[in-house]
Amino acid sequence: MGRLLDGLSVALIAAAGIAFSMGMTALADQRDLHAIYWLVVGGLVLKASSDMLRPHRGS
Repeated sequence: MGRLLDGLSVALIAAAGIAFSMGMTALADQRDLHAIYWLVVGGLVLKASSDMLRPHRGS
């Protein structure tokens, strides 16, 4: 199960990188709403990935 979650986290990091690059491309093309959307999506996906990789303390 741990390897599956690690693989999913790596895939999410890659997806966040793609979203950030799409946001930067939209900024270069002066499409502000698209840029904001992709940058927010990238940030949320990166946060989800880092939350999955962070070790949790047992109760």
